[in-house]
Amino acid sequence: MAIVLTRVDGRLIHGQVAVAWTRNVSAEKIIVIDDETANDDMQRTLVELATPSGVTVEVYDLEGGAKAIKNGGADQQNTMLIVKKPDTVLALIERGVSIDAVNIGGMYHEEGKKQIDKALYVDDQDIEVFKKLSEKGAELFYQVAPMTKKQDLFALID
Repeated sequence: MAIVLTRVDGRLIHGQVAVAWTRNVSAEKIIVIDDETANDDMQRTLVELATPSGVTVEVYDLEGGAKAIKNGGADQQNTMLIVKKPDTVLALIERGVSIDAVNIGGMYHEEGKKQIDKALYVDDQDIEVFKKLSEKGAELFYQVAPMTKKQDLFALID
């Protein structure tokens, strides 16, 4: 048992993640790593409320999350790791967290980002982070939901 899915999703936990992805990867636990959510009681509560029954959730800031995972926090249960932005994944790897694959699931419209697909908006900084993640050995794929086709991220953004 370990991290069974690492997902970038700007909405963190929502219906699709709560139902489709947790079932698809048999997740028993979700670890959310996001500084803003970890430090905002209302956002933390919303994440906890969106988590499906029978699945535990832990919300951390970057440093706390990296430490928890490195100390075995994802070892006892099938665990989904969810972050809002790809640079969080890169920061986790740089802090010694082992991540083999990254599901880019929902990066939404923000000023300066261009639309690549329905739920994929990126800018040059995102693309640089994707390249660094790939250089560190992580497979990157775009897949909004388990029932949609898994696509090589670089085939979409090149």
